[in-house]
Order: sequence, then C-alpha cells, then structure tokens
Amino acid sequence: MEAKLAKCITEPAEPTSCLAFGNSSDIQTIRVPGAEAFQVPCDSKFAGPGWAVIQRRVDGSVNFNRTWEEYRNGFGDLRGSFWLGLERLHQMIKYQPHELYIHTKDFRNITRHKRYSNFAIGNEAQSYKLLSVGEFSGNGGNMFDAKDGLSAINMKFSTPDRDNDRMVFDNCAADYASGWWFTYCSWS
Repeated sequence: MEAKLAKCITEPAEPTSCLAFGNSSDIQTIRVPGAEAFQVPCDSKFAGPGWAVIQRRVDGSVNFNRTWEEYRNGFGDLRGSFWLGLERLHQMIKYQPHELYIHTKDFRNITRHKRYSNFAIGNEAQSYKLLSVGEFSGNGGNMFDAKDGLSAINMKFSTPDRDNDRMVFDNCAADYASGWWFTYCSWS
C-alpha cells in the first residue's frame, strides 16, 4: 500500500487534455478521469493552443464507411486520416465543457472554419447522442443549425450498420459512407 501511495505522490499525473501541451501540434498521451491513457493529436496551428483533433480526412486513403464498433473505438492513422473514436470523445468531454472547431479545405483550396462553444455528446447507451453544440461562429456555415426543425441536437450517432437518422426509408450514413449525427441526409 505504501509503495502505491508513494508512486502516486512522486509520479506526475498524465495531462487530461491538449491544453497541457501548449503550442504542441503533435501526438500526445492524455488520461481523462475514468479512462485508460490514450494518444490524441494535439493542434495549435488552426485555432490556437490546446485543441485535440478528433477527425482528419486528408487524402482518401482511409475508408470512413465503417461499423458502429469501429466508430466507437476509432480507426485510421493519427498522423494521417483517422477518427479518434466516440468512446474516447465522450470520455474527453464529459467532465468539462469543450468547444468544437471544424476546419475544412475544399478541392479549390478554399478554407472554412466553424466553431461551437459547448460541444457535448452522450454515452454509448444513449448512442452518443449530440447533446449540445452551443453558440456558432465562423465562416463555414452552421452545419448544426436548427432551421425548420432540422437541428442535429438530440440526434444519435449513425453508422451504415446502425441507422439513427430521421429518414424513414433511407440510411444517411450508408448513403454518405460515413458515420455522423445525421438528421436528414442533406443536414447534419
């Protein structure tokens, strides 16, 4: 018991987020309460220090047409195209508020950004339901906008093998070959 206590006192705790790494834009190891330590790409280039990258799609080398289990656990290469994993994402954001920052570059090299002030999702029993996004800012258009009842708030995450969107005769995740918080197939 004393050895374990001494170890806890003398060994520094692993950081719980990318904020601890300041201006790092590299893969770091974090440990959030209630979860095993895991690696996450941290980024300070696009929106300032402290951001954890949860998805990157750069060159089409990674297939995002994946199962629920793969979206839960994560897939791809953290240095290239990847999805961090719904369970890791849930663990990261359940203890403290987080923002969501989306940076895109289209085929014409035009970049856009979207920033949401309070991003929160439920646990797996809730199908990682999108609980909140908060206030929007940016130049990329609000993809979670609540126009005409199309808000993605309270939508469960959908994958090709687990259809949780509002389409009765269609599966948006299968149509787009990707998991997401789909409302209808043309809206997030």
